[in-house]
Amino acid sequence: MRILISKRFINKYGEEELPKTSKLLARLLKISIPAALETLLIGIVGVVDTMMVGGCGTEALASVAICQQPIFLTLALTMGLMAGVTAIVSRRKGEGDRQAANSCVRQVIILSIICGLLMTLLSMVLARPILLLAQAKEDTLDLAMVYFRIVSSVLVLNYVRLSICASLRAVGNTNMTFITNIVANVVNIFLNYCLIGGNFGFPALGVKGAAIATAIGNSISCFIAVFVVFVRINRKKETNIDFIKVSFKDNWHLDKTLVKNLVTVSTPAFIEQLFMRLGFFVISIIVNSLGTMVVAMNAIISGVISLAFNITDGFAMGCSSLVGMSLGEKKKGQALAFARLSQVCSFSLGCIMIALIYIFRVQLSMLYSDDPEIIEGASTVLYFAVFVIYPQSLQWVTTGALRGAGDVKFTATTAMLSVTIIRPLLSFLFCYPFGLGLLGSWIGMFIDQTIRFQINNHRLTHLKWMEIKV
Repeated sequence: MRILISKRFINKYGEEELPKTSKLLARLLKISIPAALETLLIGIVGVVDTMMVGGCGTEALASVAICQQPIFLTLALTMGLMAGVTAIVSRRKGEGDRQAANSCVRQVIILSIICGLLMTLLSMVLARPILLLAQAKEDTLDLAMVYFRIVSSVLVLNYVRLSICASLRAVGNTNMTFITNIVANVVNIFLNYCLIGGNFGFPALGVKGAAIATAIGNSISCFIAVFVVFVRINRKKETNIDFIKVSFKDNWHLDKTLVKNLVTVSTPAFIEQLFMRLGFFVISIIVNSLGTMVVAMNAIISGVISLAFNITDGFAMGCSSLVGMSLGEKKKGQALAFARLSQVCSFSLGCIMIALIYIFRVQLSMLYSDDPEIIEGASTVLYFAVFVIYPQSLQWVTTGALRGAGDVKFTATTAMLSVTIIRPLLSFLFCYPFGLGLLGSWIGMFIDQTIRFQINNHRLTHLKWMEIKV
């Protein structure tokens, strides 16, 4: 057990009696596995999306790939809100303050609607210049604009959905978010099949069909999430599932104190996401400048590796909620133990994913495209790029632990340094002056993720995050 809490912790806070490692692991897995399955399912749907679009040709595949970073950029505000609501609600859950937790949820829903409407308007107006900046070419621009505008049209619903799901995960209710996304993603895949290729009497809309399916899937997911937090499962007895419940009869006025607290925690996370997405956007410009064929190859590589990242993301979510709840319960040693266990689990799963992707990289590439040149190029770069999963899996779950504690200013700083400066600079150097092309971008990512993990892990081991008040 001491390996989980470290000598530094014992010297600073003294001995703390912890549950057996098996019990801690069981609790971690109970929350993290549904979250990991949920994020994996979302990733699989994204992969299936890309595969189906890939059947429409290289230009169609590249046009959707070009839209990905601009779409993520439009979600930067909600990512900040998600970090804020996770830190605050998980801490209130640990303290047993249900009323304060639900007040926070109501405030974040209001803010999500406001921010979502604003980002929808900006996305519609600025779609063309954004995609031109992303290096969309003449053969991809029109398709990319269609996809981007349709997906962005339901941003407000996406904002509400993501914020509600973050609040549910914060109290350990990952089963509900898992079910929510299963239903929505099944609908998404079915509509993809109907609308991309034109099946069951539907028109073959190609890229436009993929965008419509995604928009409808996100909308259904939002409606289910709203239903989950507004409808009590057991009206006679309050259960853990019902810890997060709101009603239209509640006070929905903006509370200056709550909003200030939420904004205080969310702003660093938003700045982090903004700079991260700008960094990713710059990297996508670097890669997209290599040509449509390379963009298509990179879409395949990113899609395959993202599956491993999605599993890690689930453990980062579980770690965030458990760290926050443990600190709310005044159990600092347990918070550190959950962080360490999450690192071990995430790294172990990363090793398994590396082995599978390494072995089946050619077959996986063939699922996306039937172009021999694209398949060969993607599988060759995957031979090396797959190893980015090692530092990425450790970095992300460590960041999740710090966010759960409310240490968002530090994670924002490291993200800005890492993704906005280090990775774009390294990617450019390896892509162009060193002449490595697409492979250079992934080498830059490997170095960036390694540096970021080392910095965040140093912060974790020095325990300053345990003293943050939320």
